[in-house]
Amino acid sequence: MFEFFAGKPVVLSGNCADFQGGCALGFNAEQGLRAFAKPSGNDFVKIESEDFGNFEIEIGDTEPKAEEAESFSALVRGIMNGFIESGNIFGGFDAKIVSEIPLEEAFAPFEILIGKIISGLFFENSVPPLRLAQFGSAAENDYYGRPAGILKQLVSALGGTVFMDFSEPEMPQCRKIAFDFEKSGFSAAIISKKNVFDPIFEETEILKDLALLSWNMGHNFLSEADEAEFIAQFPILRQKCGERAVFNSLRFYEDSRKAGEEFEAFLNSDFEGFLKIFKESSAKDSGKSKTFDFAAGFLGEKGGAKEFFGKVLAFVPEEKAADFAEEAEKQGFGIVFVL
Repeated sequence: MFEFFAGKPVVLSGNCADFQGGCALGFNAEQGLRAFAKPSGNDFVKIESEDFGNFEIEIGDTEPKAEEAESFSALVRGIMNGFIESGNIFGGFDAKIVSEIPLEEAFAPFEILIGKIISGLFFENSVPPLRLAQFGSAAENDYYGRPAGILKQLVSALGGTVFMDFSEPEMPQCRKIAFDFEKSGFSAAIISKKNVFDPIFEETEILKDLALLSWNMGHNFLSEADEAEFIAQFPILRQKCGERAVFNSLRFYEDSRKAGEEFEAFLNSDFEGFLKIFKESSAKDSGKSKTFDFAAGFLGEKGGAKEFFGKVLAFVPEEKAADFAEEAEKQGFGIVFVL
């Protein structure tokens, strides 16, 4: 029996960068998905999990199934297809999967975990992280049935803290660093309003906004136009596309730029410098939601918070972490410490 792990990816800057050719920065949470797997000696992949269900798939049967849409078995079938289509022939295996994270946050790590199992059991862990990310993204798009890039998949596959440049979407440039967050004196937490938000809906709407802006600027991707060009056309774009669309596009440019600045701070082991940039990138979040206002108000100058898809990522001084968690629960927020 072999053990495999895929961490939950947390994006610091650059959400949606993989769709528009921008830059992003992310890290792996301590929580994620764990699997215990072994070759079965037959032609079936068997998954057992309280979180994702129990199912069995024949290796040669990799055509998408309409009745399987929006299921984790569809993701497994799609990832198997990715391996087979690229010439990687493998055998059957049995796997038991345990999740430490909410189901709605498990897609990318689930996809990477299945890829890691196949790579580990049959290819001596030789399949590159980019290929695993691509297999997962294709499975989510073509088999599960929802739009997916490869940003979160790449973070989960690579591990550590990762800077990604998607200016060449098929071959993104990735730089990884093993930054020691424990020495920073801060914990990272994700805060959300309980049971009132659909992050997939908001992400889909933002992707539509960015596509609309790039099309109106005469480009395939926003990254094909620099920020100065966008600013010059700002009044016309606001009139054509609406306030929300130009705001989301402005955030894309700012986050893409700050992702690089934040990574440089990590390279220099300058956590305070990172935190300053992180807080600057969230300046427009004030008043946007009660979740952000709670986190920013509690932390004041000693920490930082940033909103993404209705949730807030906060860096909390370790001496304040227990009080922060207690107050979040009192205010009716869900909170998970990821570092």
